[in-house]
Amino acid sequence: MADYQFGRGVGERLFPEGCVVELSKRTGRPRYVRLDDEIIATIRYPDNMIALSLKGAERLKEILGERAPRVVLRESGVERVSRGMNPLAADIEYCSEGIRPGEEVLVESGDGKLIAVGRAITSSRIMRELRAGAVIKIRRVRKD
Repeated sequence: MADYQFGRGVGERLFPEGCVVELSKRTGRPRYVRLDDEIIATIRYPDNMIALSLKGAERLKEILGERAPRVVLRESGVERVSRGMNPLAADIEYCSEGIRPGEEVLVESGDGKLIAVGRAITSSRIMRELRAGAVIKIRRVRKD
């Protein structure tokens, strides 16, 4: 699934030997992927797509570098996200090509620091064209 979602060969590197898949007690389906007792991803139900934790987002950024699906925010957007809000179209300084609605995105500050992980609400093309409105649904924010 990681190869489908993030690109060929990413799955083996994102989920190396030693990862443990934890099953849901209620449904028996795969729910969490852990590495060294830390959750790096959650398997979303019902579409079985991967939702990354901050640790998983860091790993993806290391693996893909500039090719990662990422959005860079202006300072106003960084402040908005740190207060628990979703970034607006006006907050975007840069976004990767080919981002699709519903896709996992890494949210970074202007200096390249990972500040959050979330799900794209619109495509990257529309993110660039919009002047107002939320474009990413933030799921996890770095607290440091």
